[in-house]
Formats: sequence, structure tokens, C-alpha cells
Amino acid sequence: MNRFRELKSSTLLVDGSEANSETSCIRRGNAHLDQLVESPSGIAILDEMLARILLLVLLYSRPAISKDDDSTVPAVRVVRIQVEYPNATVKDIPKIHKWNSIMRNSVIASLRFINKHWLICGSGPNGERPANDCGKAQVTGEVMGDNHYRINATFISERDPIKNVKVDATSTVIAVSQIGLKGGIFQYTNALKVLGKPSNELVFDEAFFCYKGAVLVDGDKCRKEIRVLRDDPIREREPIEIDRLIAL
Repeated sequence: MNRFRELKSSTLLVDGSEANSETSCIRRGNAHLDQLVESPSGIAILDEMLARILLLVLLYSRPAISKDDDSTVPAVRVVRIQVEYPNATVKDIPKIHKWNSIMRNSVIASLRFINKHWLICGSGPNGERPANDCGKAQVTGEVMGDNHYRINATFISERDPIKNVKVDATSTVIAVSQIGLKGGIFQYTNALKVLGKPSNELVFDEAFFCYKGAVLVDGDKCRKEIRVLRDDPIREREPIEIDRLIAL
């Protein structure tokens, strides 16, 4: 029992000494701070300390800001080519069974022929479809006059410069499509022969899109939106279907 009291007393003494030591340090620190505030030289010292703290904050926050600025990815490039047929036998088109299906399959075959040599067709993110496959192209036809028909082909495209499959060469989507047009790639011998020979020049348009959850910046880049509400659960965002993305 006596031994227990001695240990307890010594413990209290040590704890009390430590507490007194901490209190003494705090008092000395407060007194030193009061002296700095009350003197012009002390205020200058405090200003210098504050400036150094702000500098450290800026230095350590810069990587985070740069990382946020770099959080962009290339936008999805969608191109549309229009092929004009000024000498088409338009009156015979309604007589052809499954015209739209034949037209779509024929145009996609033409795009795939070009893509076999030059990689013009792109793919969506996350490997949602095979890379460099033109099978998702949207193909429509328009009657422009009694003898004038137009075919629109819209598809996700690689960015220029595109690459040649076999040799180390580059080109552009519009250039290789124009070469294919002049080479007869869009003149057909099946049911589409009623369209006749296409004109020598095609019309080319392009646009850039972002999938849901991202916004378009700088014309051709996407930045992911970071918006988390306090009471809103975080949900995984789903990409927009290509049929909804492309507007003809």
C-alpha cells in the first residue's frame, strides 16, 4: 500500500510538472507575440512571416490547379460527307424494295473500303465498339429535285492527320474521301445504279461532342463536370448512345 502511494504521488508530481511546463511555454509565447504586435519592428516580422506562409500555400496549391487544368480529353469527332447525284432517276427509287437498307449497306461498304487503306473511322470511349470500324455510320438519303438525290453519311472519325494502314504516311479524312469519290467508290452497280454518276466534289462537315458528364472546352476538348451535392448520392454516369449523339 505504501509503495502504491509513493508511485501515485510521483506520477502526480510528474504530470503536474509537465502541465506547469506547457502552461509556462504558452504564457511565454503569448507574451512574445504581444511584444511583437506592440513594436513596429515586430509588425514587420509578422508581415514577413505571413508573406512566407502565403508563398508556401501558393507553391503547394499550384500542382493541384495544374492537374485540374490538365483534366481534359479529346472530344469525339463526328464528320458528315454528302455525295450529290445530279442525274439520278428519282422516280424509280420508290419502286426498289428495301431501298434504305440497300443504300446504307452500300455506303458503309464504301467507307470500309477507304478505311481498309486509311484509318478514317474512329471508335467511342471505353471500347464500347471495335476500333476503326465504320459499321455505326448513319446513312440517309434526300430527294433534292426531279433528278437530284443526295446521300448523307455521318460517322465517328479519327482526327487529322489520319494514318495509312500499310505505309508511314498521313492524310486527312476529306482528302481520302475525295480521292475515293473520284475513283468511283460511291458509284454503284447494284440497285443504287439508278443514282447514276456522282458529282466530282463532296460536301464535308465536322463537329465535336462530349459524352454525358463532360462539357466541351476549347472547341475540341472535353472536361468532366465535378458537381457533388451534399444530399445527392453519387451515381455512375452513362454515355449517350451514338444514335442520340449524331444529329443529321
